[in-house]
Amino acid sequence: MDKRRHGQCGNLRSWIINVKRYKTVSGDDVATQTTKRRSRRLPGIPLTNVQTDLMKDARAIGSRAICFFNNKGGVGKTTLVANLASELAKNFGAKILVVDADPQCNLSQYVLDDDVAIDIYTSLDSDISSIYSVVRPLALGKGYQQDLPVRRSDVFGYDVIIGDPRLALQEDLLAQDWRDAKAGGMRGIQTTFVFADLVERAKQQNYDFVFFDMGPSLGAINRSILLAMDFFVVPMSIDIFSQWALRNIGSTVKAWHKELTTGLRLSEDPAEFYDKYDFIPLRFLGYVTQQHKERAEIGADADLAKLSKDKKIVKAYEDIAQSFPEDVKSYLGEFFASPDMLGELGRIRNLGSLAPKSQSQHEPMVTMTATGSLIQLRKQAREIYRGIAEKFLSNIVLAK
Repeated sequence: MDKRRHGQCGNLRSWIINVKRYKTVSGDDVATQTTKRRSRRLPGIPLTNVQTDLMKDARAIGSRAICFFNNKGGVGKTTLVANLASELAKNFGAKILVVDADPQCNLSQYVLDDDVAIDIYTSLDSDISSIYSVVRPLALGKGYQQDLPVRRSDVFGYDVIIGDPRLALQEDLLAQDWRDAKAGGMRGIQTTFVFADLVERAKQQNYDFVFFDMGPSLGAINRSILLAMDFFVVPMSIDIFSQWALRNIGSTVKAWHKELTTGLRLSEDPAEFYDKYDFIPLRFLGYVTQQHKERAEIGADADLAKLSKDKKIVKAYEDIAQSFPEDVKSYLGEFFASPDMLGELGRIRNLGSLAPKSQSQHEPMVTMTATGSLIQLRKQAREIYRGIAEKFLSNIVLAK
C-alpha cells in the first residue's frame, strides 16, 4: 500500500475506532439525545442593515471560489472554513458549496454524523462519491467528471463534497502532468484544470461561494486548486512559523501562474481553456489569526461583569500579531484584492472546549447546543464569526 495512503487511512481508522468505542448508548437513546439537542439549538445574531446590504451586493457580483490555505499546519483552517461557511449560509442566506480537498478528511468528519462517516470511510474501496470521484476519471483517460458529487449538510446549512484519503494517490498524476502543462501539452493542461472545471460547474449551479479546505503543503494537488481560485484566505496562528510561511505562498503562487500562462500560450488550442474558465491571477482576500490566549486586567475597582469584554490578548502573542499587517503587505501586497480592503478579517481567540465540543456534536459553533460555561463561549464565537463574515463580504464587494 502507498505510504501516503497508509498514513491517511491510518488516521481515519483511529478516528473510527474511537467513535465506535464512544458510542455506548442504544440507538433509541441516540435518537432521543439528538432530538433534544437540536431542539435547544438557538438562532444566531440578527443581521444589521449593513450586513444585509453586503450580502446582497456580494451576491450581485456572482459566484466566487475561495480557498483557505497556509502551507503551515495546525492553524485551525478546517474549523474556520466549517464555521465561517455555516455563519454565511445559515445567518446571511448564502448558497455555499464546501469542498474538502484535504486527504486527511477532517472537515468531512466534522460535518458528517458519526454513523454516516463510519459507513463511508470503512468502504473506501467501493465507488463512493467524494473529491476522489472528481480526479479519478482523468487518471483513467475519461476526461472530467460530469456530475458534482455533492452532499447536503442541513446542520451546517451548506452543500459539501467530502474528502477522500485516496486523493493523495493522485498527487503523482498532477505532478507528472504539470511538467507537460508547462510545455504546452493539452493533456497536462487539462489535468491541471481539473479543479477549475469543478469550480465552473459549481458556478453554473449558482452557488454564491465555493470554499476549498486544503492540506498544508505546496504540492501538486494544492497547486491545481490555487490556480483555479478567485481568492485565497490565509488562516494563521500567532507564531513566527506563520510569519515564515507567508514568504512561501506569494512567491510560489506567482511562479505557478507564470508557468501555466506560458504553457497555455504554447498549447495547440489555448482558446479551449481561456473561453471556458476564468483564468485570472489569484487574489488575496485577507487573513485570520486563531487560538491566541487572552487575559483580563483586574484592577482594584474592576467591574467583574465586564471582564469577559475587556480581555486583552496576552503580550507575547500581541508582539507577534502586531508585525503581521506589515508582513502580509510585504509578502502578499501584490495579491491584494483591493487596495482598500481590510487585510485582517478577524482574530479568533482560544475558545476552550467549545471547538472540540462542536466537532464531537457535528454542529457549528454558532448554533450548537450549549450549557453552563459553553453558553458564554458560544456567544463569543457568534460575535467573532459575525465580524469575520462582515469583513469577508466587504472585501468581496471591494474586489469586484
